[in-house]
Amino acid sequence: MSGRRVFLFAVVGVTLGWSGCTNPPAISSGDPKPVLTEYPLGLAYAGTEINATIFRIQSVASDAQHQFAAYYAPDGHIVLARRTLPQGSWDLRMLDIVGDLRDAHDDVVLGLSPDARLHLAYDHHNQPLHYRHTENLDPWWTFDPPGPMTGQREAHVTYPTFVNTTGGNLLFFYRDGQSGNGALCVDAYDATAHAWRVVQSPLLDGLTLSSPYWCRPEASADGVLHLAWCWRDSSNASTNHDICYIRSRDGGASWENSAGEKLALPVTPATANVVVRVIPKGSSLINQCALATDAQGHPHIAYYADGANGVPQYFHLWFDGQKWAAQEVSHRTLDFSVGGQGTLKLPMSRPEIAVSKSGAVFMITRDDEFGGGVRLYTARPPYAQWSALDLLPGPLGEWEPSYDLQRWRRDGVLSLFVLPVKQGDHENVTDYPPQIAKVVEMAGLE
Repeated sequence: MSGRRVFLFAVVGVTLGWSGCTNPPAISSGDPKPVLTEYPLGLAYAGTEINATIFRIQSVASDAQHQFAAYYAPDGHIVLARRTLPQGSWDLRMLDIVGDLRDAHDDVVLGLSPDARLHLAYDHHNQPLHYRHTENLDPWWTFDPPGPMTGQREAHVTYPTFVNTTGGNLLFFYRDGQSGNGALCVDAYDATAHAWRVVQSPLLDGLTLSSPYWCRPEASADGVLHLAWCWRDSSNASTNHDICYIRSRDGGASWENSAGEKLALPVTPATANVVVRVIPKGSSLINQCALATDAQGHPHIAYYADGANGVPQYFHLWFDGQKWAAQEVSHRTLDFSVGGQGTLKLPMSRPEIAVSKSGAVFMITRDDEFGGGVRLYTARPPYAQWSALDLLPGPLGEWEPSYDLQRWRRDGVLSLFVLPVKQGDHENVTDYPPQIAKVVEMAGLE
């Protein structure tokens, strides 16, 4: 499908200072003071969270030369953008693809495969697979007609997720089913045959009793694939419980727990290993936690749930190769509870997480208690002390973070997709007008 070139904003890179922060930075000695540069994209739909939800994996993606971004324009058309790295401006193309803006689950995500193809998945909430790909990256905006990947278990898709392995291969994770009765399936792309194949169908299965809600899967530098998730027993978010973890050393063909014990597949609620401690239902555990790995290939997990004071707090879990540890990161006092159906209007975002080559952990959040902008929590090994830094002023409404994992791995630059949005409870649409989307880059974090 051909694209229409659109000029939605004058695009320049703008380096930001600190005067716009809503709260004074709380920085301990030695903490990073990143340089921020923003690259505005254009007007984007903002009446729901569809363009700025945590499971937009990937909203921004890159190879060594170019960075790509995708989002919905105010009229529902998908806008595809490309810029030359490191400091090029955006070239925008409006595609002849329209999504349902009323449901924040119906996001659009990108994938880049080793054969120089761009992949799009979009408009999913228990719906048939909507998938397209380019023939190559020249022209980068021209897509084939929609079609299946493998044709198996593609009738009830939610949470499409493209993941690049350390070697550059492309995987596709998605849910087949619904809340309380879902399964996680995995496909892999063959760059030689230009075709997809089933890897696990399914990998995780709630067996009509539950549904897995997973973090962004990540391949560590040693090639191991890591996955963490929580279970939900119904469409009500108050039934979220427990955090589990598995890993694969062969690209997803077989899986083991952190003790190295091989697991029978699919993994079910009865066979999954709970990490560190049981988190019961009714604990305000948020679905879709976050995962990243360090240079030693150890996983780090971020999530929020009720803390020691009974108020939802951000937590950090990590595995040192022998044992798991858990740590309460934030010191929030603004109370609320997680519960109800559909997308919820919540005063804090689900966290994203990144780990630098030196082992520093960065947790990216948005919290109304601290102005509702982009807040960065940071800790360095042995993770005994966390600091908080407010990077961009708020309020950003119900924005949640997503970033370009390839650029972070390759260049140590954190490229965030940022867009103020408003979300009504239980999938309700707001009258919030279109806002300017931008990619904000943070350099100097190491």
